[in-house]
Amino acid sequence: MKVITLTSDYGANTYYVASLKARIIELIPDAMIVDVSHNLPAYDLLQGAFLLQSCISDFKSETIHIIAIDTNLLIYNDILIGKIRNQWVIAADNGFLSMLSDEWDAIYKVNPSVFSIKDLSPEKNTFTILANYILTGIDVNTFANITKPKIIYNSLKPVITDTQIRASIVHVDGYDNAITNLNNVTFHKWIGNANYKIFYRKRESLAKIDANYANVAEGDGVAVFNDVGWLEIAINRGQGKSLLGLKLGDQIIIEKQE
Repeated sequence: MKVITLTSDYGANTYYVASLKARIIELIPDAMIVDVSHNLPAYDLLQGAFLLQSCISDFKSETIHIIAIDTNLLIYNDILIGKIRNQWVIAADNGFLSMLSDEWDAIYKVNPSVFSIKDLSPEKNTFTILANYILTGIDVNTFANITKPKIIYNSLKPVITDTQIRASIVHVDGYDNAITNLNNVTFHKWIGNANYKIFYRKRESLAKIDANYANVAEGDGVAVFNDVGWLEIAINRGQGKSLLGLKLGDQIIIEKQE
């Protein structure tokens, strides 16, 4: 099965998604197209990386992930193809790959002869062609060369010291849960058997991370690790972001206690 996922900041009330899908269908009629999201804030690479990172392990080998966010090649010049666990991610050289992972099997820079930096829609006109090349078995080395990204970001990683973790809210889901960039593996390795307290919105705090939203009374604040391991700050059966006064970019601080 040929699977292509799409992640973009196109928004709901545009023709861009339909146009991109039409191009994929033209080139790869038997492709299955999966939408990760098209409702990201404009140019929001961080949320795009977070969403794809949260679901990429659910896809099988040879899946192609097209990233249609901030693709202006007059700014970034190059198109990158990252290979990770036999999946492929196509994006501009804008820092997205460094946000998504630091464990790439390989990263390739597409030969300039394949595209024009003046193209206003490289995701439709070039990324789709690259996807077709890969899915039809053309060796990536014939149209791209091993490289390292020019732009490196570490935005999906919390800041960790011996006594404190400073995580950031990187996404707010449909239930208004505020999701951070701290995963359960990192937290448990850091905390060991120590006591801790979670601070948000200045010095308001939660005493622990619960296993389920329902472990607290309806309307109370709760911290949980969600189904893919990210720390969420929420209100049980309520609007966590709104009621807790949290917004994208806010810090959640976890401190070890004596």
